[in-house]
Amino acid sequence: MRLSSAVESIPASPTLAIATRARELKASGVDVISFSAGEPDFNTPDAIIEAAYEAAKDGYTRYTAVNGLPELKAAIRARAEARFGLTWSDAEIIASCGAKHTLYNLFIALLDPGDEVIVPTPAWVSYPTQVQIAGGTPVEVAGLAENGFVPTLDALNAAVTDRTRAIIINNPTNPTGALWSREALEPLAKWLVDHPNIVVVSDAIYDELAYDGAECVELLTLAPQLKDRYVHVNGISKSFAMTGWRLGWALAPKDLVGAMTRLQSQSTSNPTAMTQMAAVKALELGEEVIAPMRAAFERRRDLIYGLLSAIDGVEIVKPRGAFYAFPDLNAFIGRTTPSGTKIEDDLALAGYLLDDAQVALVPGSPFGAPGFVRLSYATDDATIEKGIARIADALGKLS
Repeated sequence: MRLSSAVESIPASPTLAIATRARELKASGVDVISFSAGEPDFNTPDAIIEAAYEAAKDGYTRYTAVNGLPELKAAIRARAEARFGLTWSDAEIIASCGAKHTLYNLFIALLDPGDEVIVPTPAWVSYPTQVQIAGGTPVEVAGLAENGFVPTLDALNAAVTDRTRAIIINNPTNPTGALWSREALEPLAKWLVDHPNIVVVSDAIYDELAYDGAECVELLTLAPQLKDRYVHVNGISKSFAMTGWRLGWALAPKDLVGAMTRLQSQSTSNPTAMTQMAAVKALELGEEVIAPMRAAFERRRDLIYGLLSAIDGVEIVKPRGAFYAFPDLNAFIGRTTPSGTKIEDDLALAGYLLDDAQVALVPGSPFGAPGFVRLSYATDDATIEKGIARIADALGKLS
């Protein structure tokens, strides 16, 4: 059957592909340790599950308003007001089936063919693809490890053209775990004020997961005058261990939310009614349920960072947020496996580690960082220790 050229151009998600292969190996009896999936290993807190159950019994099993229940919008607005000192009307809030769905709607509603979107890299693999699906052109701007993976203003200036429509800021960042500090964001905020045609897309899905007592600063708080071209995207997946519940949202200008709502009305309609009520409970509980998970992630961050740093040839910047470690393994590219196969790139290296060490991780190339790999430490301490020991042993076999 002939498929559309648009769909044929969409690559499969490398993170999901590797996670799937790891599950298949496990199902066949192989003792695979997986660092590939970007989701918490905790169960959704009981109080949130109970809220969904009670909502279902109370009749929240039918269609809702396309862009979300008033109760959910009120909870989202309360959180935003507390964090940013700004407010949004119901017409400036949309809830969708996950933050990824929210971003998809956003790019379809925002971009015309040929519009350019600046994507600081390393970056989540879906940003460039979603921009391309919408007819836009992703313009990748690299942030170097020695700069905390934050691109310089000179690099951003070089990327701007008369077709630049938006910039994506993911803070903390997937895949690096980097945190854009206030010191890094202040000059960016001034730069954006001087570029009035650029829409700011803030993907803040990991904003509750910053470590060492650091503050996750929202760019908008440094330049409130950006609000009429600012889109804050968030959701319940990462901070509340609710990846499978599928609910995210955007705070954005009214006209843009209206366009996203029209699009959503012709695709998914509303996000699941009982999930919306579970999200209301999650946002009500907030720090009560987030803090224990954050503490566990920070401890695991320290563990995996220490173990990776101890491997000869591995270079790594200490992650400051999210739950990813992003070591530089370029020292091992070009080496040879015990079977005589040359490691040509990070994809081959990831394949070798899966085959030899039975450890699944994600190569850096799809994130825009050849020679790096991403490991999710959203798993228990014993698994981290066992998995990194296997990696160290496998890397030690390369000559």
